[in-house]
Amino acid sequence: MEFGKVTRMLSSKLNDSIVVYKSAENPGYVYKFYRVKDNEYRCCRCKELGKFRSIRVVDDAVVGRKNPESDHHPDCFPLPESCVHAAEVDCEMRSDIRQHGKRPREVYNEMLGNVTKRFRSSEQQVNL
Repeated sequence: MEFGKVTRMLSSKLNDSIVVYKSAENPGYVYKFYRVKDNEYRCCRCKELGKFRSIRVVDDAVVGRKNPESDHHPDCFPLPESCVHAAEVDCEMRSDIRQHGKRPREVYNEMLGNVTKRFRSSEQQVNL
C-alpha cells in the first residue's frame, strides 16, 4: 500500500538523507525519518527515545503494510512544521556557504529576502 508522499531535506551533515512525512492525523505536524539503508528510513524522534520505527520509501512515496503514523514510541509526537522549515532553511544556508564560498552574512541577507516569498501562499504572492 502507498500512504502518501514525502519531501526530502538535508541532514545536519548536509547529506540528502532525511525525509519528512506530513501527518494526516495532526494537520500542521510532520514526522522526520533518517536513512538507514537504500530505501529504509527510521523515525528521528523514536531513535532519541530508544525505539526503532522504520518505513520504506520508493519514488518519494511511503510504501508498506503499516501506516507511518502508527507503532511509534508512546512519547513520540510529530514535530510542528515550522520547526522542520527552520531547520531546512538553516541547512540550505550552510550548504550555500559551502558550495559557493559565500560569506555567511551574504547568505543570511539573501535568505531574509527569500523567506517571505517561500512561505507565503500563491494567492498572497499574486496580491503583492
